[in-house]
Order: sequence, then C-alpha cells, then structure tokens
Amino acid sequence: MTDDAQITLQIYCMDADGGILAQPRSPVTGGTFGWTRANVWTVVPQDTAYTMAYLQVQEGTGKVFFDDVELIVRQKPLPRPPAPKVVLFTDLPDDSRCLTNLETLFEDGLIQPAEDNLAASLADASGLLVLYEDGDVPRAVLAKLERYAQSGGRVFMDIRDFAQWQKTEPVQVPVGKVEKVTVETQMQAGLQVVEPSPITAGFEVDQVMPRASFPDGTLWALPKDFRRPGLEVLAATADGHPGIVQLKIGKGIVVAADVLSLREPYCRNIDAYYKYAPITNTLTNPVRFGRYFPRKLTYAEFVEEMKAVANASPKIRFEEEGPACDGQPICSLNLGTPGKPLYFLYAAAHGSEWEPGYGLLCFAQQLAEGRFEDVVDLNDVAVKIIPLLNPSGYDAPRRQNDNGIDLNRQGDYEWEQFKGRDSNEDGKWAPFDYDWKGTAPFCEPEAKVYLSIARREDLHCVLDFHGNSSATSNKLAVLPATARSDNGIRAMHLQQIANTCLRGRHLLRQNPEEHSKQYLLERVRQGGRTPFLMNTSAKDRYGLLIELTAGYASTYGTVLQTDVTCELCRALFEAYPPVE
Repeated sequence: MTDDAQITLQIYCMDADGGILAQPRSPVTGGTFGWTRANVWTVVPQDTAYTMAYLQVQEGTGKVFFDDVELIVRQKPLPRPPAPKVVLFTDLPDDSRCLTNLETLFEDGLIQPAEDNLAASLADASGLLVLYEDGDVPRAVLAKLERYAQSGGRVFMDIRDFAQWQKTEPVQVPVGKVEKVTVETQMQAGLQVVEPSPITAGFEVDQVMPRASFPDGTLWALPKDFRRPGLEVLAATADGHPGIVQLKIGKGIVVAADVLSLREPYCRNIDAYYKYAPITNTLTNPVRFGRYFPRKLTYAEFVEEMKAVANASPKIRFEEEGPACDGQPICSLNLGTPGKPLYFLYAAAHGSEWEPGYGLLCFAQQLAEGRFEDVVDLNDVAVKIIPLLNPSGYDAPRRQNDNGIDLNRQGDYEWEQFKGRDSNEDGKWAPFDYDWKGTAPFCEPEAKVYLSIARREDLHCVLDFHGNSSATSNKLAVLPATARSDNGIRAMHLQQIANTCLRGRHLLRQNPEEHSKQYLLERVRQGGRTPFLMNTSAKDRYGLLIELTAGYASTYGTVLQTDVTCELCRALFEAYPPVE
C-alpha cells in the first residue's frame, strides 16, 4: 500500500436499533510491510445486541491481505452492580424533565413505591426523596419519612416541602444581582456555605455555591428566624435565610434545599450546574475529591498555589522544569521515591483546556495526604505532575503558546507527514492556525522540557489531560499509537474502575446533547498517525490521553472537573501498577 493508507482492525458494538455503542480500532498501519500482527481490544458496553469485526483500508492505493483473523472473548461478562435504591415520593408528571434526569442519575435504582408494598420498598433503600411541586405533601408520606429517618434513614426534600412539614412558610429570596447577566454575577447568585458538610462537598466555608432560579436570581429558602432542635444550617443566602439545612431526626437526617425551581444542569447554566449535587451527596454517591475554585487564577498565581501545596507537605517537592516561550517557569509537583517507576501526569498542553490542571493540583495535594493509599504506595513509585504545560496559552487563554505553536503537534512521531489546516483562512498554514506544528519537532521551549522527561529511562506511564465543551469530543480516552500492546486493555480497565466510582454522582448536559447524562468516561479509542507528545513519551510504555469537559469562561464547573480528574488519576494507578 502507499504510505497514506490507513489499514486497521475495528470492532463495532451495536445496540438493537443499529446504534454504535463502541467502535475501537487498532493502531494504523500503512506503506509496505510483511506479515504484521495487529490487535484491537474492547469492553462490550451495556445494551450491546451484536458486534461486528471490520478489516478495513482507508485512503491509499495498493493491495493488503488479511489472514488468521480471530475474535476472542478474554473475560466473561462482569455483572453490573445494581444502582443504589432511592425511593421517590412525588407529584411530578411523567414528562417532567426533572423526573427524567433523576431516572438518568439513579438508573433503575429510582423507584416510586406502591402503597400496598411500601415496607418492602423502604427495606433496603439508600435514601428517600420527597419532591412535590404542585401540591402539599400527603400527611401519610410525611409520617413515613419521619419514621424512616427515626430509624436511621437519610431523606432529601425540596425546601418548600420541608417548610410545609415543619409548618412554616418558605420565602423566595433574591440571591444575586443578575440584571446584567455575566459569568461573574451568576457565580455569585447562590448560597454561601456556612458549615463544612458532606452535603456541600467540594465547596469550602464562605464560598458561594452558584444556585438560583434564572433569570430573576431568586431561590426558595426558610425564614431567617427558623429554628428547630437538631437543625443545622449548611448554606444560607447573603442576608441569612437558611438555604440548605440538615435536621437530625432520631438516628437519621433530613436534608432540604431548593431543587424544583432551578433549571436543568446544562454546561452553560451556571446557576443550575450543581442542581442535584445536594441530593446525591445526601443519598448515594457524594463528591470525593472535587474542589471549587471561585475564580480562574493567573499563571503566576497558580504557581504560588502549587508552592503553597508543596510547602504544606514534606511529601511534595516543587520544581522548576525549565522556561516556557514567554519566560515563565514550567513547574511541577513531585512525589514518591526517585528511581522507582515514574508516572508523568500533565495537562494544558493546549492552554485554553485548563480545568484538568486544577484537578491535578488537587490530586497532588490529596495524594500527599494519603487519600489514595489504597492504590498508590509512594515507596514504590515516583510521580511527576505538571498541571499547566503551556503557561502563555493558559494566560491568553489560547490553544497555542505565545509563538502560535500547537504544542501537542510538536512530537516527533509522524511529524513530517502531519499536515494541519489553515484555520484562519489567510491562505497558508502558519503560526496561530489551529494545529500549527512549528518548524521542527520539539523546537519550542515547552516541548523541550517535555522531551527531557520523555527520555527518562524510569518513565513507566503517562497521563495527558485535554478538554473541550462538546460532548462529542470529551468523555473520551485516546490511546497512543506507539504504546505497548497491552496498553489498550489496561486503559479499558481504567475506564471500568473510574466509572464504577463515578456512577450516579454527576449529571450534565453539553452541546450537542439533547438530554442530561451521567458524566462518565464513555469511550476509549485508538489514536491515529498524529505527532501527539504522548506518541513520543509513551513509546513502548503505557499511557493515554483523556478529554474532559473544559474550556469554560470561568471556574464554576470545577467541582465536577476536579473530582472527575482525581478519580481518573486514582484509576490510573490501579489499572497500570508499577509491577507487571
């Protein structure tokens, strides 16, 4: 075949309606060669009706032979654990978007109990959810939730339902100035956290959780003077109205917040991004590692934050790896034992894809605190973390560095063959075009710093974070074409581990999705013949590139973004252990 040929194996996993659930492919082969073994792995997704094995040639001219093709089941199906049971009492209609989203979030664990079998429904429930929008909560339901909490159960109620139960009047309170709708005003339209609690996980005391009824900037809350024995106010409006409360009842708790007046969680709905977070934090799968950042830091400020994290722990070493093209230092956080297998984690090679870098900062801090001891022994590994590889692009914010170079096209793998596009339509492919590769591999200062790490003999595994706000291009892992043959199956193991931990935690709708979906790592696919930096560093090693939701106008999404980043980093060490 000619050199431009793309010869691959591919497995299609199809649902009963002919929809594609997965379509991983092997590394691309081209040119002239003798018999060459190729393989592709996949985990068959839930709801797959049948699979198809493709032997295919794209582009190029010539002839190719396929022989000795086999499709092997390497592992028997693993039963999917049932979703935690959440018992819902509601008057929401069947076509309610809120009800649809709850069904998406809690899957088949969400049940509306039959009156004649209520005891059985509550017997093994993780929690009880009360959402009445148009009418009062029936007295019988109030009596049941009280008994359930008395016996140690966890209950979540919309705050207007809670007010009815406690025989008080809810108040619709202005929580933010949104006359001029900006990102900043919407981020301040919400509830200020007043007590640390798992219910507000990810948010620190005094931070504002964006939470409002758009566009008037109001929220339902309790009266300022509302008091009950066992009541704890977790978050309040600026003028002191309780907005998220927890009431101890016997051995259990009842948590309340305004849910029903909020819009649905869309990536641009700042006011409703965490609409369901108090519910999941109360009943099922709370945020574990996420952290909210009230604003995006400058690169210089971010470096100071890195230094503060290092200074707070003797287990972290702060290092300057070398200068970027604008003279700012490229900085790393280092943990573990020098000389042991090295894990290199980095983000923001594209400066505008900055949010996973904040997740890496959180991961480094919590790794030093011992929160990942179940999968990481710092005596057996070395860890180097560069949260922001492209300082000038981060500050701009812009994909390229200050020289207009796409750093992730600076690798030496297939660099000569790679041709990008004239994205600014000035008649030439040149600096500041979308994926301008520069004048030579590793010619940029940032890429030279990267190459010095890639050449280390102790390098074992690489994790590269990217991001964008389109659901068609994130929730995705891309495998380097140069990695070891078992890299793909390990990556799919990582996917299984992370998704098991994240299941039922985060709900989000992105462009161009029509409905909200759980935020999970949905796809693992083979990368192509592109000079990704990873195709250099992961050659004959392990590694993957992960695309997450990123590139936002500010930091309002960082609880989800940092939480998911940390879960993926944790899964990396479990799926790619240092001992083969």
